[in-house]
Amino acid sequence: MSIHFDPSAADDDLLRAVSRDGSERAFGILYRRHTARAYQTAWRILGGSEADTDDAVQEAWVRAIGSLDTRRAEADFGAWLRGITAHVAVDIVRRTQRLVFDAEVEIALEQVDAAERLDLESAISSLPPGYRTVLVLHDVEGFTHDEIATQLGITAGTSKGQLFKARRAVRARLCSKIEETT
Repeated sequence: MSIHFDPSAADDDLLRAVSRDGSERAFGILYRRHTARAYQTAWRILGGSEADTDDAVQEAWVRAIGSLDTRRAEADFGAWLRGITAHVAVDIVRRTQRLVFDAEVEIALEQVDAAERLDLESAISSLPPGYRTVLVLHDVEGFTHDEIATQLGITAGTSKGQLFKARRAVRARLCSKIEETT
């Protein structure tokens, strides 16, 4: 028996159909509903690398569907998927880049081309991976410093320090851009 799902169906109904019946229609609706936001999360953590972002989102969906039975029923599916996506993206950063959590990391504004300072997204993507990861996880995705520390294998204090420096660097880039246009 094939159940027809309206695109406005609740996530929980769609998830039950995917989990119980393997419904491709229900999965398609979930995918269209939540992929853009998951993509945005991965893209920010990965500094705008499209290939890595595509890989991260695909892997996040595979992990999410494979672990539906471990998801808390009261948890918002979109937030849960973005959490998985963030974990996958951080794993990719660890494999492909040096994830630096060092108090000595300096960001030279002179090295940043004016065209790269156009907006907040480019300011975030130009950060070193350690700064960028903590900033996205905390300020964009809403993780606590304790959660970030656990996920990244650092202390909550290091997370706070990286966030402070990341915000300062983003502000400096944005303020430089504002000064250039006035």
